[in-house]
Amino acid sequence: MRPFKILRISGIILFWLLLETAVGADNFNTTGTTGFVFLNLPVSARFAALGETGITLENAGADGIFINPALIARITGGNSFSMTYGNWYVDTRHQGLAYVHKFPTLGSVGFMLNYFDFGTMSKTRTIAPDEVLSLNPGDNNVYLNLGTFSANALALGMSYARYLTRDFSFGANLKYVRESVDVYAVDNFLVDLGFLYNTGVGSLRVGAFLKNFGLETEYENESFRMPQRLVLGISGEILGSLNDPTYVTLLAEAVHPNDAAEHIHCGIETRLFDIILLRGGYKLGYEHENLALGMGVRFVYHARAFRFDLSYMNHEYLEETMRYTLSAEL
Repeated sequence: MRPFKILRISGIILFWLLLETAVGADNFNTTGTTGFVFLNLPVSARFAALGETGITLENAGADGIFINPALIARITGGNSFSMTYGNWYVDTRHQGLAYVHKFPTLGSVGFMLNYFDFGTMSKTRTIAPDEVLSLNPGDNNVYLNLGTFSANALALGMSYARYLTRDFSFGANLKYVRESVDVYAVDNFLVDLGFLYNTGVGSLRVGAFLKNFGLETEYENESFRMPQRLVLGISGEILGSLNDPTYVTLLAEAVHPNDAAEHIHCGIETRLFDIILLRGGYKLGYEHENLALGMGVRFVYHARAFRFDLSYMNHEYLEETMRYTLSAEL
């Protein structure tokens, strides 16, 4: 390996180790100390089916905006889009939309929408608590029904990515995020940063993704941190290449969130005859969810290549979830 390549890899590793140290500076229990947690849910069906791995998948297309913005520098066509719908736990719904345009010399520019619907809930208030207690000692469970209220969260963003060298791509997202519950709302601006590097050792790729970097936000006089997450990943093909009709890819990622313990995610994807894709993933370090499965189908319509993906995720106590994605490079 040439000296300048060794130096470049060493610099990249050092840079991301410093970021990891900054993100994980607190050594106490941080569970439940962040807001906007919907931002860390998997958006695309492919990403979910791979056990939430994929920051080094070169052929992610527009889904790369949600996974690692450096990936959108590597779309092969001039345009790529992706739209996702998913049923989440306890009757909530999750939707995503992404579009990327690649300029020949300037790089790739993308736009994204990430929307989470918490559904509709009953709205109540206590009826004259002092009077209720005087008439019925020990009973303060009398409520007035005020109808219903809704809650939702969204992220709107722009992305930019390009190759810095033949093997190294860099990308960033700028996101406006907002959560609302009934008449109350809170918002903020966040940044994602990512890179992807082809090592030149076979098909081995390494990448890193710093997600949801931003200042604290205040909600009803209580401040909370952003759900920052540092992900380091590797992937490579053990059969064929991503450009072949048939290939097998293995992926592994280390996830360092600022509101939970570290996790390890593993995934595998197989494409058969340029038509069928089979996927599986496993997440280590979670108490109640770990296994994910999925598949995809590639087809051509009006001379355009499309892909339809679906994923299944299990949970020990809650119902299983399904996610569906339609994507294309035009």
